Amino acid sequence: MNARAVDRRYGSWLRVNQTHLFKEKHPLVWDPLGAGRPPRNHNVAGSTSVLAQGEPCGVYTLSCAKGLRCVPPPREHSPLQALLQGRGICAKHSRTSPTERPHPTGPHPSHSGDIEKAPCRKLLNSVLRGLELTIFQSDRDIYIPNCDTRGFYRKKQCRSSKGMQRGHCWCVDELGTPVPSRASEDGTLPCDGE
Repeated sequence: MNARAVDRRYGSWLRVNQTHLFKEKHPLVWDPLGAGRPPRNHNVAGSTSVLAQGEPCGVYTLSCAKGLRCVPPPREHSPLQALLQGRGICAKHSRTSPTERPHPTGPHPSHSGDIEKAPCRKLLNSVLRGLELTIFQSDRDIYIPNCDTRGFYRKKQCRSSKGMQRGHCWCVDELGTPVPSRASEDGTLPCDGE
């Protein structure tokens, strides 16, 4: 059997078993999104692994090397979603982060500084700065605010998911104050005006 036939016949089994073996041999490098990969740059003194410039990164992956920052792809419509899904890219650190600039999609306030002063956007920037050097390898969940294009809270907020288990969600007003809500029979949480 040639390699293509083997991959067609046993490909998914091989990938699952190779992934399982990789997780056992490299538990600190395993990425919960399922994209385990060996480290590119190994710092022997600090014994930590980091990602090199241009490598894919995200909230749940290894940190980017010193002087680099995990940024969403250019013109990404949902930069936070991209970072949560590991679709960011390690790039040279600049003073202004792409996550702190207004995005070219949706309605814009008259002054770009208005977005930065909006309550959800302030919390989001604070959380993202705190995540910058953190690797999540624990069972605790995190909360990253879900902001609209004006920097205010979207009606539905959720904590991070853990594997196949969804995070807890709740409804809020645009200032982030929780409002009464009830899950529907199918388990979804309808927040008015989502």
